Amino acid sequence: MIEAPEHLRTACRQARLVGLALCLGTPILIGALILSGLVPAGNHPPEGTYLQVGHLFTGLVFFSAAWVLWRRGAVLKAFPEVPVSLQTGVVLRETLIYAALFELSSLYGLVYWLLVGAHAARHVFGFIVLSPLLFLAFAPRLRHWAKPLESGPGGGK
Repeated sequence: MIEAPEHLRTACRQARLVGLALCLGTPILIGALILSGLVPAGNHPPEGTYLQVGHLFTGLVFFSAAWVLWRRGAVLKAFPEVPVSLQTGVVLRETLIYAALFELSSLYGLVYWLLVGAHAARHVFGFIVLSPLLFLAFAPRLRHWAKPLESGPGGGK
């Protein structure tokens, strides 16, 4: 079990709660709007340009996940050099950046619903569900932030 300083524990808890609120709240809101009929389904068949839009959205979701993995690794590697007074801000900033990027998946789902919703509802809801799943899978947890601090500055070099 990794022991983490209290300031880091608090920052991780706050960042996780806000990130989860964003990545769970917006998909629930979008899903409710769609299922209630307040947002009309698009009638375009998912072919040609509309199919390409779907592929573009899929690529953007995977690109954002890959970018988060790259950035997460770089930030965690440099985390031991961050002054203790700034660590809380780094944890909050990074977690919220990741949440915002993953949240885009839900917005892509909403746009795709407006374009082809009547023909591709499962793809639309796939985009919407990916938002919280990506956040839960890729946003760093307390143990990820605390581990580099065990070995001090330099990350154990």
